[in-house]
Amino acid sequence: MKNFKRCAFALFLTVAFASISFAGDLGAVYSKDWTPDQIRAYVNKPWTAVEKAKMGGSDMGYILDKKSFPLEKLTGDLTAKQLYQNGKAVWMPIMMQYGIGMNMKTFKKLWIDEGKWKDPKHKLLDIRMESEFLQGHVPGAIRLDTGLDFWYLPGLAPDQKATYYLQCKSGAPGDGGIRGALVARHMRMMGYTGEIYNLTDGFRGWLENGYPVINRHGQFTLVPGTFQKPDPYFTKDKYPKTLKFSPQP
Repeated sequence: MKNFKRCAFALFLTVAFASISFAGDLGAVYSKDWTPDQIRAYVNKPWTAVEKAKMGGSDMGYILDKKSFPLEKLTGDLTAKQLYQNGKAVWMPIMMQYGIGMNMKTFKKLWIDEGKWKDPKHKLLDIRMESEFLQGHVPGAIRLDTGLDFWYLPGLAPDQKATYYLQCKSGAPGDGGIRGALVARHMRMMGYTGEIYNLTDGFRGWLENGYPVINRHGQFTLVPGTFQKPDPYFTKDKYPKTLKFSPQP
């Protein structure tokens, strides 16, 4: 009987701690939809222990609160790993804070099925590189240079109260949906007060769901599962080597 009670108590603790761990875990719900109220509440609430652990276990705090970051000592020669960790100490909190919004299935219903692409109060900003945009993009998207967004946003997105959707390449926690998070933060800093959604599964999610894309050749759909597959007509030695650190988001 004692053993039974111990096992039951252990099971109770396991379930309880599991529920606590995932309650505030952004990664567990990253590709799901967030309401505007949920986004505002999440951005403004303090970091949880789980979120701190995802950022390396140290108390980095919100970057908007200007708390210190645990950077390596900037003396002597830094290794590639140290440089990457220094950069991660800055962009990871931003992604954890602003990398939330809605997935592409929900966005497609709004953008295509409900015709929001025709509404001037709804704007889709594609924040990938120009080369990525030219290869293919969501119909109706406007390309915004992430590195120059402070300069281009007033011209491309002059309505501070409009609803904006930010779309990068992958949008998955493991791949880095950082570009949307960076632009969302910049827009809030600049005074945008409308709803801002980071599309959580990015252009990859749009393609893998079989939705239409467009480029200079016209509109088409990509066969799901073929996105970013190597070109069989090129030899492997012509592909750029994958970097161990700083993977392209």
